Parts: sequence; C-alpha cells; structure tokens
Amino acid sequence: MKKFLFVLMAFVLAAGPAFSAGRRQQSAAGGKRTVTFIIFGDKTDRMVEYMASDLPKLLQDKGLGDLTVDLQVLPWSEYVGPGIELRYANGEDFATWTGTPELPRFVSKGYLLEITDQMINTYAPNVKAKIDADSFTAFSQDGRCYALPIGNKPNASEWYAVAVRQDILEQVGMREITTLEELEAFYTAAKRLYPDYIGYAEGAPTDTLGAAKLLSGYISDKNLLFLNELIITDASATNDQVWSYFESEEFKNYAAIARRWNRMGIIDPQVLSDSTIAASKWTAGQALFRNGNAGRPWEDLPTQRLANPNAKLRCFFIGETRNRSKISRGTYSTAFQISANAAHPEDYLRVIDLLYSDQATYDYLVYGINGRDYTLDANGKIASRPSNQVFLPEWAPNYVPWQRFDSVIDDAVINDYRHWNDGAILQKDIGFIFDAEPVKVEYAQITAVVNEYAPQIVLGFADYDTAYPEFQRRLKNAGIDKYAAEYQRQFSIFYNGRR
Repeated sequence: MKKFLFVLMAFVLAAGPAFSAGRRQQSAAGGKRTVTFIIFGDKTDRMVEYMASDLPKLLQDKGLGDLTVDLQVLPWSEYVGPGIELRYANGEDFATWTGTPELPRFVSKGYLLEITDQMINTYAPNVKAKIDADSFTAFSQDGRCYALPIGNKPNASEWYAVAVRQDILEQVGMREITTLEELEAFYTAAKRLYPDYIGYAEGAPTDTLGAAKLLSGYISDKNLLFLNELIITDASATNDQVWSYFESEEFKNYAAIARRWNRMGIIDPQVLSDSTIAASKWTAGQALFRNGNAGRPWEDLPTQRLANPNAKLRCFFIGETRNRSKISRGTYSTAFQISANAAHPEDYLRVIDLLYSDQATYDYLVYGINGRDYTLDANGKIASRPSNQVFLPEWAPNYVPWQRFDSVIDDAVINDYRHWNDGAILQKDIGFIFDAEPVKVEYAQITAVVNEYAPQIVLGFADYDTAYPEFQRRLKNAGIDKYAAEYQRQFSIFYNGRR
C-alpha cells in the first residue's frame, strides 16, 4: 500500500512556517511535482493538519494527485519585502500575493512569469469565467498579464464610506447618516452615553490621507479619486488631468474639518503618539466610526460582538459623495504572481482554479470541512467556526455568489454588500502602473517630508494657515513639482493611448 508522507518545514530566513499537502513519494516517472505558495498572516495548528491530511484528499479527488502543495505563511511585515525579492533573485520556484503598486518593481527586474491567455484558457478556465476582465487588466503591463487575480467582490469606493456603530446610532434616535452634520451630531450624542469611546477609529500618523476619502463630498466639487497618497484626479471627468493633493484646495478644505474634529474630540489626542490606539479601540468595540467599505459591516462584526453581543455595523456615504458614481478598481481581492523560474507554472494555475470549480470545492478550500471547521444553520449561514482558516484566508478568494456569511449578519447588511457595486464606474487608471524610477530620489525626499509634516495637519493638531507654509516649502524643495509632472506625463500617455 502506498504511504502518504508530508513535510513540515521550519522557519528559515524570510521563509516562515511551511506546510505540505500531498505525497512526496517518488515514482518511476519522477514523483510528484511541488508547488509552493507563500501567503501572509498567522499559522494555526489546524492549518498544519489540514494541509497534511485534508487537502491531499481533495487534490486526489479532483485529478491533481500528481501535485504537492507547500504552503508557507509569513508575517505581514514580509509582504513584498526584501525577503521575497531575495527569493526571486535566487531563482526560487513559488507564487505569492501581490498588489498593483508593487508589480512594476518585480516585472522590471524580470522576476515574474507572464501568464498568457493560452495558459489561463487551458489551466485556469474557472478563474477566467468567475473573475472579471478588468481585474486581469489591473495586473497587466503593456498588454501582458503578470499575476493571476483572485476574488470577485464589490470593491467600489473603498474607504470613501463611513462605517458606524449602527446599534449606537439607533440608541441616540437616528437611523442613518447622510451628512457631515449628522455624523458630528451622532458623535456628540453617543459620547454622552459612552464617554470612554473614541470617535474616529483611524488616524495613525502614517495614514496621511486621513479621513479625506470619506469626506471627499465636502472637500471637493469633483468625484475625487486618490490615485496614490500624493496624486488625485476627478474620476468622472473625461480628461487626463491629475494634480498634487497636498498642494490642492481639497487638502486645505480637508484640513479645516480635521482641525474641527480634533477640537471636538472626534480625533483622539492619543493617536499622534500611539499609532495603534484608534484601530485597537475599534476592535474592542469602543469606537463609533471609521472609514468603511463593502465588507466592513460583516467582516468586523464578529470581533465587535465579542465585546458587545448587540453590536451592529452599517456603512453610509455622506454629502455629495452619496450622489456621485462609486468608483471601482475591479472586483479582485488580490493576485498571485509566479516566479519567472517556475518549472511548471501551469501547476499553480491548476491549484488556484480549483477554488472556482464549484460551491462544494470552494467551501472545502475556504471554510474547511463542514461539521469540523464550521457548521451551517438552516439558512446556509455559518453558525459556528471552530477554525478560522484552513488554506487561504476567506477574504482572498472571496467569491460573492458562493460566499457564506455568519449567522449574526443581518440580511440588510448582506443585501447592501451584494449590491454595493451597482452603477459603479471604473477607475480611470485601471491598467496604469506608475514607474517611479525617473523620480525615485524626489519620491524618497517627498515621503520623508510628508511623514514629518503631514500628520499634525491631517490629524487636526495644527492649524492649516500656521503649519502649511513650511510644509509646502519643504515639499517644493523635495521635488513635488517634478514628481507631479512625471506622474502627469505618464498618465497622459496611458489615458490618451487607450482612447
């Protein structure tokens, strides 16, 4: 009888814990081939067990018994970091998550495999059928795809909404928030009931955009889109114009609101010295609102209910943002890039394609084994989760039609989520990847200036008229004009070239 073997790899430099799924038994034909996936997060004992015993059974049943899956889990601090780049430089054979800002660096160095249409059609037909075409475009350069997108979920206007404690909103006699005035009134009323709670549950000094996105309907008469932390555009305008955020009227308008929020106590005074305070308060159920996206009301609720069993979350758009088109970046969650030296890149596609083959397989890979890793109620919602992750975390392959929600999630929240992207427009920069190489010196200098001067203004601790002149002078000296001009040049070529 053939025996199943598995290997548990130990921590190595930038390697993290590794789990293997499937048999490594050699045969006359050369034995099984190994595919190595590197993801980020935390290892659990159940993941080790699942990768060693449960996943191999699925691979065998689905005709992939010739493969061994080696899963390596690194801390998030390693994401697209020097350890990953060293692995590429050493010619290692693996696939890992990536994002659109990081992709150009790896492509320019020849580290990534081009994933051709033929490869996708042959080895990942389910991915092609389930993931929208714009998501493939987002991870392409010069018409060539360098990462396989996964996930199909509503991503429009991420962080442009405000996520609030709906249960507290109702306690103070309100049902929804449609204006800035209502948001501030909610804070004032809720603070009387919960004096130890903080208002705005964001605000790390490194988050230089602050609340500008959720307040975009008040700081601009345009459908504002932040292309990165320095450059903005009008998402609804049919032109290629971009401009520098920190030198704009939008930033001045935002700074006035941030200053008022700081004086009102909405922005907690501790955030400037403790970058973790705001987020930790939200997790502990002791904060009133923060930036929201489609998934926040159901993703954050289980943790919130550990502190308050009656907690409810809901997202709203306020001000003119409510009347403007939502802006979609595509429906992907992330993407797997494959090293250029992969001996059998098609094997990675075959494994990923399993995710989108059918509901039962999706459940097996995302939630685990029914009755052990999760249980369902009569409505198909998740009643309990003894295991939170067995292979990939739920957010990564998230496919809305097959997604299962926790039983505590209200149907109204689920309905909001499923229809979040209705009527959304695509970002103007889908498929555009800025090459920062021509202004890399300026970018480094600008980043240093922003990190030093922006937090005081962004978090409302300093008055704009007093603090901004020196900030702007330093930005000019650092090269903000050259950076913005280079961004405009590249974006104009991209935008006008596709029309």
